[in-house]
Amino acid sequence: MSLNWREIDLVLDELSLLGARVQRIAQPRFSQLRLELYRRREALTLLIAMEQGKTRLHRTVAGFSKPGTPQRFQQLLQARLRGGAITEIKHVHRDRIIRFGISRAGEQYQLWTRLWGGSANVILTDDEGTIIDAMYRRPKRGEVSGSVFSPPPPDAEAAQKAEALEVRPFLIQPASTGDGRYPVSAAIEARYATLEHEEHLARLRRDADKALASREAALRRRFEELQRRSSEGEQSERYKVIADAIMTGLHRVDPGTGWLKVENPYDPSEVLEIQLDPTLSGSDNAERYYRRYKKARASHEATEHELSETTAALERVRTRRQRVQQLGDPNELAALIGTARKRRQRGASEDRAPAVPGLQFHSGKLQLYLGRTAMENDELLRRHVRGNDLWLHVRDRPGPYVFVKTPKGKSVPLETLLDAGNLALAYSKAKAEGRALIQYTQVKNLRRAKDGPKGRVIPYHEKTIEVELDQERLQRLRRPGDEESP
Repeated sequence: MSLNWREIDLVLDELSLLGARVQRIAQPRFSQLRLELYRRREALTLLIAMEQGKTRLHRTVAGFSKPGTPQRFQQLLQARLRGGAITEIKHVHRDRIIRFGISRAGEQYQLWTRLWGGSANVILTDDEGTIIDAMYRRPKRGEVSGSVFSPPPPDAEAAQKAEALEVRPFLIQPASTGDGRYPVSAAIEARYATLEHEEHLARLRRDADKALASREAALRRRFEELQRRSSEGEQSERYKVIADAIMTGLHRVDPGTGWLKVENPYDPSEVLEIQLDPTLSGSDNAERYYRRYKKARASHEATEHELSETTAALERVRTRRQRVQQLGDPNELAALIGTARKRRQRGASEDRAPAVPGLQFHSGKLQLYLGRTAMENDELLRRHVRGNDLWLHVRDRPGPYVFVKTPKGKSVPLETLLDAGNLALAYSKAKAEGRALIQYTQVKNLRRAKDGPKGRVIPYHEKTIEVELDQERLQRLRRPGDEESP
């Protein structure tokens, strides 16, 4: 609630600002001004707040964060009023409009402060009332540079209602700060500090709930998708039934046939009609269905695992949403918001699957990445390779990084190692020599060079292999449409 006219009079009487000099003007928020004043060997700061529902002025001892670039109105007041003296203070018609007369270097200014809820403003005029500028420029009210500002005439009915107002009790209680000289200002500051803290907490709670709700919605969509995939994955057992049925009916499989009609070995009442690949033997067709079964089963197990993790994550998010309204620590709420947003962004980026930089090749079933620049090497290291993948580089010569994407628990075949070594040699400065030593190790054995350029790493536990350039091997590796050739 904003200050009423009686409370404003109490503040002005308590501060007794006549003769005070303006030393500095700050505008920590667009809706606030702080006038740093000096009078009778004492410095004090007058706060003028324009927020709707919290319009007020009083002495403040609270610190503030200095904004980067000074606001327009702050710069104007600094130029016109700094060093000036307050020669007049008038509460106009007791209508929550305060006029400060300020004299500086022979110039007379009037600083009008209107504490009216939704239309609060601070306006600087010359001695004639011509507006120099306003904190809020409002053309419809004539509050723009060059217009003449004049307060509204007194309203007798409004004045009678104002007279009937009683001062709120909190203003006449000793402030908790123990500042006996300025109890009114101290009490007001404490009251609004509590109010702003509560509002800040309410905003944080709303933001936290919004961020968590967004995270919950994303997890719920993922949960529903995994449930659908899980129900489809349950059909993987059917592939095993078909494969077993083919094996029991091998004697019925004629060469070149595309179909097999056979009983279900687990349910004799069901007759299966199985499509076959006519170019394969009966046992090879069975093996094909066994492979489908193993692949589908592995996929189903992975889906079930992810479904379990997503279910647990959903429960955690829902529990956090229930706790949000009870949290009273702004730092904890801010951390909760940041974590929820990061997880949401990370989920979105994983869905988009960022493109792999550099060149890509295949050696058998393994994929090879080649980074041609420091930027590409750094991006590959950060986002596209893992600890068990293999890293290769020409020893003691400038050249690219080559990575072999290695399945967990698998080793890299010698042929793939030679393929990757040839790529490292072919794109390096040692290409003309036709032969070089290639060092290699797992990515987890790389350490970033301290204070080194982007992408620079130091290998540990590396091994060395000598590679001779093999153009036929390179030609086999090169994909159609590659832009560069070694």
